[in-house]
Amino acid sequence: MAWELNEAIEGIAETCEALGIPVVSGNVSLYNETDGQPIYPTPVVGCVGLVPDVRYVTDAWREGDVVLLAGEPQLSIAGSEYQALYDRVYGAPAELDLEAEAALVRFLWKNNRFFSIAHDVAEGGLAVCLAECAIASGIGARVDLPADPVQLFGECGGLAVVACAREHVGQLEAGGVPLREIGTAGGDSLNGLPLGELTRAWQAEGVTPESTDRGQ
Repeated sequence: MAWELNEAIEGIAETCEALGIPVVSGNVSLYNETDGQPIYPTPVVGCVGLVPDVRYVTDAWREGDVVLLAGEPQLSIAGSEYQALYDRVYGAPAELDLEAEAALVRFLWKNNRFFSIAHDVAEGGLAVCLAECAIASGIGARVDLPADPVQLFGECGGLAVVACAREHVGQLEAGGVPLREIGTAGGDSLNGLPLGELTRAWQAEGVTPESTDRGQ
């Protein structure tokens, strides 16, 4: 436990230094359990920021928008939601590239005015991120999805889905961030899977479209 706590603190310190984020306070509980088992040693960090112009807060992709994938991190099934669903959780997550993460943050900040939606690829990987975008937008999409489960459901930092009008694609300042087009928004399904079916599955997990994290 002491080693896990030490490593978590070191990781937070390195990340905050790379991203230029101050930590002003903290709290820790060493005895949290679920069903008699210790919780996973995963720290949670909350950040607060100011939005100078709320008109640029991303909301939902629109019909005909280009769907892009920003970033190209190493992905892993270890410690992922996919692994927890089908197997026991074990192994080491993919190594986080903090320089690439910082570059992605700068890319999203600089180009936010062009985006109709921007969403981090987090729990559940790319497949879940796209489903969340479609549900939150109320509009489907046709995207080129990889057949590899790691690429579909693997997790790591430094990856985001964004969408914008076709005429704005050429105006995006990549700043060294890998950026590739993966599809187009439109219709009432995500690659043939009806939005109604996606929404029902999402709500069955206790989450509603209104509570999806649209702004990340």
